[in-house]
Amino acid sequence: MTVTETLLELEDQMWQANREGDGGFYAEYLRNDSLAVSKYGVMNKAQTIPVISANHNPYVKTELSGRQVLVLDDDNAVVTYKVDVTAVVQGNELELPSYASTVWNRTGGEWRVVFHQQTAL
Repeated sequence: MTVTETLLELEDQMWQANREGDGGFYAEYLRNDSLAVSKYGVMNKAQTIPVISANHNPYVKTELSGRQVLVLDDDNAVVTYKVDVTAVVQGNELELPSYASTVWNRTGGEWRVVFHQQTAL
């Protein structure tokens, strides 16, 4: 599997984990010093895992499009795309599209998220 294929698959798994409240995925794949920036603010790994585990992001659908992978070197890459999110908030379905970028780093043969950023549209 190529770096591009691997990282696109991991991005899909990350969004699935988000929808399912699977904090275990984030515990495994976020580097200890990782950061995420979104409309919810800046969160580190320790803050992210409980939020995901409690499923505070009630996403029922996430569709990624326009995905691109910029391989910086053998162990670093950036994945960018548009994500169309459908969330249920107070019983109502809301469309929450964003542009997103994830910086991945491979250490010891394992890919980990260093940084993830979302810009709401």
